[in-house]
Amino acid sequence: MPRLLYTVWAAIMLCAGMPVFGQDSQDDIIRKLISRVEALEREVASLKPGTTPEPMATTPAPEPVPIVETIPTDAAEPVPVSEDRFTLHAYGDIDFLRNPDGSSFKRFALGELDVFASARISPRLSALAEVVFETDNQLYVSSVPINVERLLLQYRQNEFFNVDIGAYRTAIGYYNTAFLRGSWFQTALTRPKLFVFEDDAGFLPLHNTGVSVNGNLPSGGLGLHYVVEVGNSRNYGQGIRTGLDITDHSAFNVAITARPRALPGFQTGFSYYRDQFSPFEGTSINRTVWTGHAVYQAKRIEFLNEVVLARFARPDFGWGNAQGFYSQLAYRIGSSWTPYVRFEDLNSYGRGAAADAVRQYVPWRTILVSGLRYDISEAVALKFELGRANYLGQPAWVQAAMQVAFRF
Repeated sequence: MPRLLYTVWAAIMLCAGMPVFGQDSQDDIIRKLISRVEALEREVASLKPGTTPEPMATTPAPEPVPIVETIPTDAAEPVPVSEDRFTLHAYGDIDFLRNPDGSSFKRFALGELDVFASARISPRLSALAEVVFETDNQLYVSSVPINVERLLLQYRQNEFFNVDIGAYRTAIGYYNTAFLRGSWFQTALTRPKLFVFEDDAGFLPLHNTGVSVNGNLPSGGLGLHYVVEVGNSRNYGQGIRTGLDITDHSAFNVAITARPRALPGFQTGFSYYRDQFSPFEGTSINRTVWTGHAVYQAKRIEFLNEVVLARFARPDFGWGNAQGFYSQLAYRIGSSWTPYVRFEDLNSYGRGAAADAVRQYVPWRTILVSGLRYDISEAVALKFELGRANYLGQPAWVQAAMQVAFRF
């Protein structure tokens, strides 16, 4: 111990005569060295048996000043500080159509503008809004309709339990929830006729307002996922055909999907939906919809297959069924080219007034389209499509279209 102290005191005396190039003066350096010697003496004394070290006088350290805003996190689901709290994206398209409904005319059309925004409120709460400016109707009306596609408050507990409250996409089939409204997301220029939205004269209840609960099921390698929804259904056409916008019919939907770990890119599942359908004012018919799908998207291949059976029934109106399917096959060549082909078929049958209503609202039989998508960049795609359609009571016709779809 004496040898250590002598060494330290020698260092002190040596430093006293040396020039200092830092911010501290010689006196400050000496004081620091003396403090260090005293600390060493207390440390040595604490090592001797039966000796209690003298407490060291300390000064509380100042609170650190945060460089960035800190965000509360949860142990079960941590949220990085750098994660964006708000995101905003938009998707649009410009189209050229030839003979789209067998009417033998050609025109340019400004497609829909889909604005998608999301915000993180807390580690478990977020908000989502998707608003569509339906500019494709501006040829016929003086104003552009605005459609609130989705408006949700989302709660995320864990991978097994999540809740969405508000206006949501009904979990009917695969296509309805796999693709946003913006055309840029989908390979083809057009949606399958089965999954055309209500405001474009689609007959399936693809939107609802209410509560949607979803999450994974403990299933090992099967990768099961569930969705249970309760809400108010939207009437057919949303004013396009009926002039009504009835949303007071209670609706229920349940869907189960599987993504087996052994088959990457493959998904299969089914859904069951029921509500009341209003073909015209003062009338409602019980409606049930069953769907099933099997899709594969991996290794440059996109293979989509879905079947739908919709049943409309009321004791004094009879019953009517609409059953159909579509299959779409696409293959990406290189990094930019994706040719595709899709076949769709739907037949309606039944008895009584319900069957007549089904034939009126679902008049088409078969549609065959083929096309090519070319990705100009990561945000712009050019699509060409040629198809043949056959509607009930109307001669078959050939239609063509071209589209520039983009996102920003």
